[in-house]
Amino acid sequence: MVGIRLIIIMAIVGGLIAYLADKMGSKIGKKRMSVFGLRPKHTSILLTVLGGTIIAVLTISVMAIASQSARTALFGMEKIQQELKLLNQEKADTTAALEQAKGKVNEQNKKISELDAKIQEAVAENDAMEIKLAQVNDMYSQAQNEVNSLTHSKLQLTNEIDELEKTTEALRKGIINMREGQVYYRAGEVVFAGIMRGGLKHEENMIQMNWLLQNANEAALQRLGVIHDEQKPLQAIWIGKNVVDNAVARLDKSKGNMLFRIRAVANIIVGELAVCDIEMVDNQFIYPDGTLIFSEQYNLGNNGPSYESVLMEFLTQINHNAVKAGVLPDPMTGKVGSMDAATMIEAANSMRRTKGSFILRAYAKGDITTAGPVRVRLEVVPVNE
Repeated sequence: MVGIRLIIIMAIVGGLIAYLADKMGSKIGKKRMSVFGLRPKHTSILLTVLGGTIIAVLTISVMAIASQSARTALFGMEKIQQELKLLNQEKADTTAALEQAKGKVNEQNKKISELDAKIQEAVAENDAMEIKLAQVNDMYSQAQNEVNSLTHSKLQLTNEIDELEKTTEALRKGIINMREGQVYYRAGEVVFAGIMRGGLKHEENMIQMNWLLQNANEAALQRLGVIHDEQKPLQAIWIGKNVVDNAVARLDKSKGNMLFRIRAVANIIVGELAVCDIEMVDNQFIYPDGTLIFSEQYNLGNNGPSYESVLMEFLTQINHNAVKAGVLPDPMTGKVGSMDAATMIEAANSMRRTKGSFILRAYAKGDITTAGPVRVRLEVVPVNE
């Protein structure tokens, strides 16, 4: 708006001056006036030139008065140019400094990136070291627990050894009139065997185990000929606590009946405790009552075998078949049962009456399990030739 107003004012002032100069030139021309001794024509021209000059001066003066920008353009242009030159130089210096700063920033960013990478690597190494430290701490804790457990076991074993030594001394004092060096249990011999019920609670299984150990101890004392005194009980056998604990744990897990046999681990001399182990097997159902266990045909002609040899061979085969079927034999004799003399005599008489070929059969006499014993009923069937 200021520029438009200035242009309007300058146009009005210039037109007014031109009008006045024209009037003055006309009057001077009509009156034939002369200035500075000039001819009227030249005077008119001079007045016209002066009028144009005055218009230009007034125009510039009005612009200078009315506009700061115009005053600056008329009187301060050189200063502005110098300042502009300085500003351009400063701009160039600033641009160079900026580029240099950018270079430094890029270099610092690169260093920062390298440091970040090193920090990440250090963090990863620190995490790995923390994991290893945690593992080492876990291993140390486990080792400490094992040491504590071993220390406890050592104390327990020490107590058991002390108790064993005391019991051994008491047993030696309680055995009278026995020959030194006599073996009263051979390695592997069964001291006592019992059927343990499965599927019971832990407390009930502990009662069963105590019953088994007490009966085994009494059996050993009876073997030694020592009278059991409830007021001063003697211990004749020794079984490690861990063996007993494992046996109870096995019984806790069992759903069916089990056969437990307490066996000597080595030859036991009179005057020593019988160090034993516990053998555990499932007491499975092997032969129901009346099951045919073995059958064989024989011919006792003139040159045939004797009745006794046939019967012994037959019983040996029954023993073999029963063991193969799962009946647990005696570790010392390898037998799974015995036959009374009356049954053997009756079977021998039946074979004599056949006077020729016959089939000898053995049937289970009662239900037979893994624990045995194998009791049989013999049957002699003549063969018609």
